[in-house]
Amino acid sequence: MSQRRAFRRVFLPAAWLVIGALIAVSLVRLAFAGGTSAADDDLFPTGEIPAETVFAEKATVENKLTIPGTIRLTESKELNAPVDGVVNWAFVKPGDNVSLGDRIFQVRTESQPEVAEASVSDTEGSEGEQLTVEAAPVLKYHDVYASATGKVGAFQIEIGDDVTKGTGLGSIQPQEFLAAGSIDPLDRYRLMDESLEAMITIDGGPEPFTCKDLSVGDSASKKSNASTQDQDMESSMDPMATGESPESSSSSEISCAVPADVVVFDGLSMNMEIDAGTVEDAVTVPVSAVRGMVGQGAVWKLDENGKEIRTEVELGVTDGKIIEVVSGLKDETEILRFVPGSTPAPGEMMQMEPYPDEW
Repeated sequence: MSQRRAFRRVFLPAAWLVIGALIAVSLVRLAFAGGTSAADDDLFPTGEIPAETVFAEKATVENKLTIPGTIRLTESKELNAPVDGVVNWAFVKPGDNVSLGDRIFQVRTESQPEVAEASVSDTEGSEGEQLTVEAAPVLKYHDVYASATGKVGAFQIEIGDDVTKGTGLGSIQPQEFLAAGSIDPLDRYRLMDESLEAMITIDGGPEPFTCKDLSVGDSASKKSNASTQDQDMESSMDPMATGESPESSSSSEISCAVPADVVVFDGLSMNMEIDAGTVEDAVTVPVSAVRGMVGQGAVWKLDENGKEIRTEVELGVTDGKIIEVVSGLKDETEILRFVPGSTPAPGEMMQMEPYPDEW
């Protein structure tokens, strides 16, 4: 056998076998013993994410809310039967304008008095017999008065109908309007001052006007017409149609009376802008850094060893993103961006400062 043939048949296969064995041993060692020592690599990951921090800073806080809504008529006033009886008369007809206290209906009641007994004597003076005398029924008339100034609605009964106490007879629709919208329950904390006013703007309508005596209810706005109800039903079945989430149904109604000298119509769209106060040059922190948003709250500092320290603070005005710290925290103090144990909202994560390019 020539040397060349011996090299190809014996030596070359043996060399490949040795190389394969060395690779196999190396892989086993890497799998069970790891690579280079972590102590020799300063960039070895620890699995711990450093706490995100921010600094308290001076800023102006404007507590303003802009709420979309509609102009609608105030709720109608029901007219109910005051007693059991018969509807005897109607002093008006549907569509008539009436004033507070005007007579609208009359209900007649009929009651039978107690049976009366009378004595009848004969001509000889003998003791008389007791005769029963039926008395005439007692009729009484009860008027039903307008509970508000407005327009008479459709009658729910007809003249001559028997009714019981509390039966609905009709209604009065006041010709007064409300500017009404929906507010998130958490935003109600920003409107604790009962003397607040709103500026109402109607595109294509009258000049913006002031709406006083804001009222916040505990349920979402009730629509006054069937078409709006149908639209709401469709929207609830398909949340993507309006871009709103189903949770919006948990909002509260906020409303105020439209001044009588302002010309508006039922169903107009409007924007309600509420200025609940502005604070300038205030110590502020992100709302995500505070536990508690009204009156007293807490933030977390970091000591030299990175330990979290709860710090009580007094809180003031907020715009929903930042909040005023009245006392308990100085300007330029470093605190945690998020309350310990809380999960940042997607929007808050988007607002976080990006890492430097060189990282």
